[in-house]
Amino acid sequence: MGALSAESTPIGQSIGQVLTQLRIQFPDLTSTKLRYLEDEGLISPTRLSSGYRSYAPNDVARIRMVLTLQRDHFLPLKVIQGILADVDAGKKPALPSGTELTVESMLSIDVRYTRTELLAKTGAPATLLNDAVSMGLVQPADVYGEETLTILAALVELKKSGLEPRHLRSLKLQAEKDAATLRNVILPVAKSSSRVGRQKAIDMARDLAVNLEKVRLGVMMRSVEESID
Repeated sequence: MGALSAESTPIGQSIGQVLTQLRIQFPDLTSTKLRYLEDEGLISPTRLSSGYRSYAPNDVARIRMVLTLQRDHFLPLKVIQGILADVDAGKKPALPSGTELTVESMLSIDVRYTRTELLAKTGAPATLLNDAVSMGLVQPADVYGEETLTILAALVELKKSGLEPRHLRSLKLQAEKDAATLRNVILPVAKSSSRVGRQKAIDMARDLAVNLEKVRLGVMMRSVEESID
């Protein structure tokens, strides 16, 4: 029997198979997102002579890294590219804050929490979660992801100082105003005829949000310091 041709050799997964695998961890993942990551140079799946993409295990792991860094650390693609470059060079990658990352942590399996598990994990009383949902700080759901865990854990710490969800009404209103500002900036990109226009708009919004938060934090701390001088 002759050797299999490169075209018939099962060297990886199709884009559909990758989506099926990763949507367990990232339910909103789309084929457009995968193509966008490729266009931005973060992944390089093999192109078969038929034109179809073939994703090797390393490609899938790299996609998981990118999506985890976006979801859990809210990093823009420019920063993630630098982290991946460090990984490729055999260096220890680090967050902008200086905290070192391990490849294992970036490839960690996504965990979904039931309401009971979420409360146990964060140490939050049920009333705190209820209040967070009522204030729109947390979306009601049957199961919760890492983003909700992060928010609820922060609310637990704020509660220790007497700050509860009802005190954060202005924060939510300001966040909605900031979101409206971002939408005005990214809308032309989102409406682009390009198939990746929407994804570029989302990543642009992420970059803008990171910088808005830096400005907000700086202004807030300056105001606090001035008020106690």
